[in-house]
Amino acid sequence: MPDERLALLRDLERADEAVAAELAELDELYTEVEELRGRALELQEFLAGLPDARAAAAGDTAAAEQRLSEARAALDEAVGELAQAQAEADVERLAEARRFELRARDALLVAERRAASARDHAAELETRAEAAERETTALEKRARKLAEALLARPRLAGDAVARPEPGASGVAEWGTRARAALLVARSQLAAERDAIVRQANELGTVVLGEELPPQGAAAVARRVERQLGDR
Repeated sequence: MPDERLALLRDLERADEAVAAELAELDELYTEVEELRGRALELQEFLAGLPDARAAAAGDTAAAEQRLSEARAALDEAVGELAQAQAEADVERLAEARRFELRARDALLVAERRAASARDHAAELETRAEAAERETTALEKRARKLAEALLARPRLAGDAVARPEPGASGVAEWGTRARAALLVARSQLAAERDAIVRQANELGTVVLGEELPPQGAAAVARRVERQLGDR
């Protein structure tokens, strides 16, 4: 009888190890799904706001270019006024023209910096948009590949992990479904493992004739082996 119980404990140990390995695999899959989902949500938000961001950048650039044009015109006017004052040798007018010309040059420098900044911002936005489109394509490929791996697992409902729709929003929506399916499967596996461990502890208590502290099936099997030997 003890030999049969020890054999059953070994069966429980193997079952515990198998479930633990499957749990570890599900945890890895969950981590990858969550990473994809999180990044897809970020890209979805960026791409959704891109039209407004482009419009704002275009408006800022146009306004900055207009101010730059006005500053150049003001400097041309100041230079002309200075030349006229110099030609007339009007000391008071010359002093005022020089101040006007200095202010116009300062204003032009500021306008040039702001226009350059606006152009750089618009260019950076387009660079980010192109990068987001490329990353979205890469995320779609990763998600499709991962969906195939999830579909091959019998514990996961096929409709919950079916291949995602195109785009960042499709990957994000798929990630939400896949994450939920993985959590359900993991919960079921955890319950199975708890049942295995509980059965092993109950059997160990019967074999050893003493109450055992909660421990894994492998620990119970080793303790029973030491007590009874492998007969």
